[in-house]
Amino acid sequence: MLTEEKQHADDDAGNDGAAEKRPERPTVNDSSDASDTEDRTKPESTNTRPQTLWQRTYATVFWTPRRLRWDADSPPKFSLGLNILFGFAGAFTVANLYYNHPILNILAQDFGVPYVRVSDIPTLAQAGYAVGLLFLCPLGDMFERRPFVLTLVLFTATMR
Repeated sequence: MLTEEKQHADDDAGNDGAAEKRPERPTVNDSSDASDTEDRTKPESTNTRPQTLWQRTYATVFWTPRRLRWDADSPPKFSLGLNILFGFAGAFTVANLYYNHPILNILAQDFGVPYVRVSDIPTLAQAGYAVGLLFLCPLGDMFERRPFVLTLVLFTATMR
């Protein structure tokens, strides 16, 4: 596809392409002029090796519809509405850390626990939030967004 076109362009320019020889890695999100259903079933090229069961499972589970794929010609617009939405989402996410503060004395009384023990709740909540930021944010930079988020949701849903 694109690598074949680049090779043809390199051949036309007199470049043998030896400087940029890399093994071709099939990607799930390559765009073509086929529809979404054809895009999922159509092989990317005729001379690729057969995919393993893991690769087919990964491609099926983390398949991205065409309208959600990155398009360099028309990148998404960050409008004022999205800016306000993200502001409220961030504010309410951080506010979740502080919702338990006004009711700590009620929790201590209802559960029959000393106030010193109940005061561990906000400490542990904020420590858990900080650990999540410390470890999950760098992982978000290393892995593709959609598989990473789906894996986190699956992991969180199956926790006890």
